[in-house]
Amino acid sequence: MTVHREMMAVEQDSKTRLSVFSKMEKMIVAMAKSDNDGIVMRTKKNLFSDQIQSFSGCDIVDWLKRKYNISDVKEACYLATNLCQYGYIYPIDFKLSSYIVKYDRSAEYRFQAPYFWPFRKDGTADSIKYAIYLQKRSLRNKQKHGLEPYEQEAFDKLLKVFADKKEFIEKQAKEQVRMTKAGLYFHGHQAASVSEAKRQRRTEKVLLDLQEKAFWRVHRPPPGCIKTMEEGPKRYFQPSQMAARRRKNKESYKAEIKFLQRALEKPKPKLSKVLESYLTWNEQYQEYDPFLDQSAALPSNPWISDDTLFWEANDNLVKIPTELRVKKWGISFYNLIKDEQGLTEFESFLHTEYSQENIRFWKEVEDMKYGPRSLVVASVDKIYREYLAKGAPKEINIDSKTLETVNKNREKLHGKPDALRYIFDPAQEHIYLLMKKDSYPRFLRSDQYLTLKETAHNQPIKKRFFGFGSGKTQIKRQTPSPKLPRRSTSSEREANSDISGDSPIHSITPMHSYSTGNLKDMDIKQTPTSSSGLSPGQTRRRSDEPSRTRSMNIGDPRRKSNLEVPRSFPISTDKRKSDAATLLSLNVPAKNNSIAPWEGEDQ
Repeated sequence: MTVHREMMAVEQDSKTRLSVFSKMEKMIVAMAKSDNDGIVMRTKKNLFSDQIQSFSGCDIVDWLKRKYNISDVKEACYLATNLCQYGYIYPIDFKLSSYIVKYDRSAEYRFQAPYFWPFRKDGTADSIKYAIYLQKRSLRNKQKHGLEPYEQEAFDKLLKVFADKKEFIEKQAKEQVRMTKAGLYFHGHQAASVSEAKRQRRTEKVLLDLQEKAFWRVHRPPPGCIKTMEEGPKRYFQPSQMAARRRKNKESYKAEIKFLQRALEKPKPKLSKVLESYLTWNEQYQEYDPFLDQSAALPSNPWISDDTLFWEANDNLVKIPTELRVKKWGISFYNLIKDEQGLTEFESFLHTEYSQENIRFWKEVEDMKYGPRSLVVASVDKIYREYLAKGAPKEINIDSKTLETVNKNREKLHGKPDALRYIFDPAQEHIYLLMKKDSYPRFLRSDQYLTLKETAHNQPIKKRFFGFGSGKTQIKRQTPSPKLPRRSTSSEREANSDISGDSPIHSITPMHSYSTGNLKDMDIKQTPTSSSGLSPGQTRRRSDEPSRTRSMNIGDPRRKSNLEVPRSFPISTDKRKSDAATLLSLNVPAKNNSIAPWEGEDQ
């Protein structure tokens, strides 16, 4: 068969690959044998050709069980599925479900041509070849060879990327279509002559299309499918490193032996103890993982909903941290200092104990380690002058042996920025252990930490209803905005002029400003509600007496009593309730209000 004729070329022309692919290829060659040891091919009628030979999932699973003494059907199906997903066999119908081989006859499969096997030098799946393949299919019958939506989208992107090679892609595609129609275009082996190409059957053309489509289904799978041929990041070496690897002398072997001896001397814990520690760690941190415990994602899970309040509540620096965050600081000292909020709280605690120089030294050494290379030398000198030199303003408490080690490393590595990053490691480790064993337990027992726990526990957190809000402030229960007094119109004042009341709300008087031009246009009519013509809460003024007003008006027309000044009119509670349907006021929430207007304390 074709597989046997091309196997020699595959072995000579293959790229560097894993040994598992060589085993797969030997397995496919054994399956494709025409004698009794191979899989028996059955002829099946096809819509686009006369006859196609294929085999079912039962055939390949039975062969694997018989050849390799596999008793479990699932294991044999898994092995056959790997052969299909890596492109050594392919389903004729190209359904996604058919790429998982099952022990039934629901799908038919064929062997892939060796030219399309993985890791062939002349069978690379680069983007230009994929663009030519898609262009060729778009030029042919769209009913049989039409592009799928994801292929059309990929083709449009490739044309934009290879805009300068668009003519080359079109010419190559047209030439391949012409050769396919003439029967001369073959992958793997070409026809010997034109007469032999003319005698080529239509079935071989259909098989060629199936093989090419199966090849690109493996290397350019549809969205949501596993990319089995996707390689990881490539490892690049410098030429000097490669040359040093090839040149192995006596010293290199001694260094390798010393390294291996040191590795053998390291204590190795039992596997049972390691697993037990992992289980303990998982049980301890499970309540802090929002993927394992839904209560850790309060007030809402941002991976499920679009609410971002979880990220705002767990920002680097907040006014009041969450309860789980504060509780996590009490598990270990590492959890405290790796959290920026916890580091700030711990530094403020050390400030009260007059030992804040320890955490500041540790922070500056960390910044120097992971800072830019150009600032390493200056940072080393600054840290040494402030914390380690004799009479330093912020001298830290370390032993003489550690200080001597730091001084030796500083003199030895002077002028080497890459090595200077780690000269303070002995002093930093000493200060870290000092804070962990001495300052950290006192911090957990301090009033500051206990107050933080209590405040975080009593902090009510609710889901945000509205999408607006700053999000950087404290998360607390918001109250609706207060109702402001509504300004009444002139018509309402006329209608309410005869209404009186003595509730406290009557003291709120709607005021308007008027110009001097319309003072006389105001028609103020006051209907008396009592025999004296006054409201119950009013007293008569001397100027309000009719006889006195007439006597005073006879004089100077510029007198104050001659001007018609607007008066205030109280509004009763009954009238306000009657107008509630027309005078509804909308409670607009504050900018950072996290409670909807219909969510109150009584709900």
